[in-house]
Amino acid sequence: MRNHHKLPSHVYFLLIGQSINLTTAVLSVTVAALVGLSLAPTVSSATIPYGLQFLAILVSTVLFSRLMKKFGRYRIFNAGIGFLFLSGIIGFLSLIDKNFLYLCLSHFLLGLFISTANFYRFAATDTISSDLIPKATSMVISGGVFAAIVAPLLAINLAKASDLPDYSLIYLALSALAIILFVIIHFWHRANIHHDKSSLKTKTALLNTTEVRKYIIVIGILGGALGYYIMNLMMIASSLFLKQSHSFDYASYAIQMHVLAMFLPSFSVAKIINLINSVNTIILGFVLISLSCLLPIIFVDTVFINIALVVLGIGWNFTYSGGSALLSNIQGEQRLRFQGINETVIAFFATLGAFLPAPILSYFGWINTNLVFFIFSISISAVFILFVFAFKKRGY
Repeated sequence: MRNHHKLPSHVYFLLIGQSINLTTAVLSVTVAALVGLSLAPTVSSATIPYGLQFLAILVSTVLFSRLMKKFGRYRIFNAGIGFLFLSGIIGFLSLIDKNFLYLCLSHFLLGLFISTANFYRFAATDTISSDLIPKATSMVISGGVFAAIVAPLLAINLAKASDLPDYSLIYLALSALAIILFVIIHFWHRANIHHDKSSLKTKTALLNTTEVRKYIIVIGILGGALGYYIMNLMMIASSLFLKQSHSFDYASYAIQMHVLAMFLPSFSVAKIINLINSVNTIILGFVLISLSCLLPIIFVDTVFINIALVVLGIGWNFTYSGGSALLSNIQGEQRLRFQGINETVIAFFATLGAFLPAPILSYFGWINTNLVFFIFSISISAVFILFVFAFKKRGY
C-alpha cells in the first residue's frame, strides 16, 4: 500500500541535483572576481563575467520555462547540464590562454545552467499531492546545506596547482560536477516516470485539491523576490563592513554561518507552512529579516552582526520556501508560466541586491543602511497583511 505521506524517490535525486547547482554557484562567487581581476583589461571590468552570469539567468528564465512546456523538463535540464560542462572547460581555457572573453563566455554559460537548475524545486512537485508540496520544495532547497559546507572546501583545495594557473582546477571541477549531475538527472527522470505511472489513477484528484488565487500568487512572487533582494544586499553589506572593521577570515566565518542559516531551516519549514500556511510563512520571514536589520542598530558589539546574519538567513528561507511552496500549488497550463515569471523577478532583484550594497553603504553608512531596510522589511510585512485582509473581507 502506497504511503501518501512519504516523499517519492525522485525528490531526493533533485535534492542531490540542487546541492550540485548551489555548489557551482558558491564556487563561482569564490573565484569570479579574483579571476576577472587577473584577466580583465581594466580593474573596472573585473566583475563583468559575474555580472554576465546574472544577466544570463535574467534573460533566459522565461525562455526555459516555455521550452519546458514544449519539450519537457528532462530535455531542458540536460541542456543546462551541457552548458555547465562547457562553462567549466571554457573557464579552464580562459586561464590557460589568459583570455578574458573566454572567462565572460564561461560565466554566461554557467548562468544558463543555473537558470535551468532553479526549476529543480518545482520539478519535485509535478506529480505529488498538494499536502506534500511544502515538504518536497523545502527538501530540495535544503541542498544548500551541502553546498555551504562542501563548496568552500573544494575552493580551498583546488585553488592552487603546481603546474596550472591558480583557480583553473575549480573550473574543471564544474565540468566534473556536470558529469555527475547528468547521471543524477537520468535517475531522477526514470524515478519520476515510474512514480507518474503508479500514481496515474489518483494524480488528478490529488493535484486539484488546492486553488491558488491570483492575489496570493502576487504575494508569493514578490515575497520571494524582495526577500532575496534584502538578503543579498544585507549579506554583502555586512561582509564589507566586517572586512573593514575586523578581517577577511572573520567576515568569511560570519558569511558561512549565514549561508548555513539560509538552508538548515529547510528541514523543518514544511511543518511551519502546513501549520500557518505559505503566505503567513512569507510574512514571518520578513518580520525576521526586519529583526536582523534592527539588531546592529540597537547593539554596538559586532557579535550581534553575526547573530543578525543568522536571523537574516532564516528569514530568507521562510520567504523563499513559502513562495516556492505557494507557486508549486498552481496547476494546469499556467504552472510553468508563473514559475518562469517568478524566477525572472527573483533574478532581477537578486541582481540588484548584488550590485547595490557598495553604493548604498557608502551613501547611507552602516547604521542608516540597517535602518532603511528595517523600515522596508517591516513595511512589506504590513502591506502583505493588509493585502490579505482586504481581499478576504471582499470575499476573494
